[in-house]
Amino acid sequence: MTRIDIMANERLLDDRHHLHEFQELWAEGPVAFVFLRQFGSAFALRQAQSLNRYHDEIVAAGAKVVFIGLGTSIQGFTFRKRSQTRFLVLTTHDQTLYRTMGLWRYRRGTIGLSNLGPWLELMREGVYPYQRTGDPYQLGGVFVATAGGREVTWDFRAHRACDVAPAGAIAKALVAAAARNPVAT
Repeated sequence: MTRIDIMANERLLDDRHHLHEFQELWAEGPVAFVFLRQFGSAFALRQAQSLNRYHDEIVAAGAKVVFIGLGTSIQGFTFRKRSQTRFLVLTTHDQTLYRTMGLWRYRRGTIGLSNLGPWLELMREGVYPYQRTGDPYQLGGVFVATAGGREVTWDFRAHRACDVAPAGAIAKALVAAAARNPVAT
């Protein structure tokens, strides 16, 4: 699995202009770091909406979800409002974290025909792209880290723009990580 402790001292702004270090995020329990393709992507919006359904289950387990996207705090704020998520939204201006975590940047993966069907399905469901942010060819991924950031117990790396990590699998991985590695209080 991926080593996530190398990011412990990384500091990112949230959508309200507050700085957060990664080590503070996993201090009290497991965390799912959801790297979004871009804030304006319909697939990123779907990812957030699907995780919203598991909010209570995730919080009850003492876990967190953190969305990370390329862009500004204002773009992160717009994403949080559009997705109606209660999870933390962090922003970064460059792709350093994406590269560190081994996430793809792939032109064909973002504009290939394999994305057309899933994209049209989202349009039918009323999920629309809105504001291009960051790099249009960057792909996303998810990493579930245990409390203390000691290990990544579950990961998902997109190879196409339409690849969205299953929200149920993320929630299940967070609950399992919480049960496996409880934080002493």
